[in-house]
Amino acid sequence: MLDDVFDALDRRQSLDWSGHFYGNPAIVDYIIKTQRYDVRTENVFPVTGGTSMANFLTCMALLKPGDEVICETPAWTQVGNICRRMGIKVNWWYLRPENDWKPDLKELGTLINAKTKLIYICNPNNPTGSVLSKDEMIELCNLASQYGTYILCDEIYRGLEWQSEELSPSVVNYYERGISTSGLNKLLGVCGIRFGWFATRDKRLYDECFDIYYDCALCNNVISERIALKLLEPSKYQELLQEGKAIGKENLKLLSDMVAGSDLWSMSMPGGAYCCFVKNNTHEPSWDFCERLLKKKPIGVALVPGITYNDYCEYYVRVGFGVAKPDTFRAILEIIEEGAREYKG
Repeated sequence: MLDDVFDALDRRQSLDWSGHFYGNPAIVDYIIKTQRYDVRTENVFPVTGGTSMANFLTCMALLKPGDEVICETPAWTQVGNICRRMGIKVNWWYLRPENDWKPDLKELGTLINAKTKLIYICNPNNPTGSVLSKDEMIELCNLASQYGTYILCDEIYRGLEWQSEELSPSVVNYYERGISTSGLNKLLGVCGIRFGWFATRDKRLYDECFDIYYDCALCNNVISERIALKLLEPSKYQELLQEGKAIGKENLKLLSDMVAGSDLWSMSMPGGAYCCFVKNNTHEPSWDFCERLLKKKPIGVALVPGITYNDYCEYYVRVGFGVAKPDTFRAILEIIEEGAREYKG
């Protein structure tokens, strides 16, 4: 709610001046502290436009015709779509349910080659909630380093781990050519301010991303900067993060109980994120199921059809559980269960 950060705004704030070119230094400092980045302030660039803008800048700065990119799937589809529009060859790295949706690093070894400019991953993963361990992240970085390949890690759900109190590993802490992107949209539920950042130790890449951002946006939105500064203050950040996580834990328990008590659903427990992949065992096509439920009764939660990620994700749906209060989410799950039973019956 805007009420939570209203004191960050000054009615005397002049609107004839925009935000900082390189980001408010205090915001950069807060990002490093809250995200526990092992980098210097000149390695972090906060951007208005959220994590999506940070991902876009990275692709535009790094890639050119003839390059190849490895994108994990299912994952946030933005980077794969950008690459295809740029004429970049995309090699898909499939996450599989039999491996609890965790990436197979041996399979990655068969995909990467001298033309692979970038590996894109989402950790914690959207939509499955799988999380790489520190050892797995190090192994991934070591493999990429053999080819001088960059790793772009969308870490927008980092901080929302369910099976450990430790933060999931951030690629910028382990690899010189690692790029960590994130933002406040998912972590604190403030999509409305569209505030994100990227962190990289590669100075040339940083400068190229800044130049592109300058050409398309010039500088940050001063109002979003003022709000972000308030939200990222470490004590406020932790307060809001823990409030959201408490709701998320309750909702995840409700979801897992529904799945355990029904023959219509199955799932792997997510290690992080406010979402997970749930299989509809009625085998109703995922698009049809979501569309039918939406037409029947809008339920106030996003169900994303698995088919939108890739063909073998058919019959899965991405269930978001980080928005609704538990009483509301319980009612939502009843509608989802009822909808599946209607198809089976």
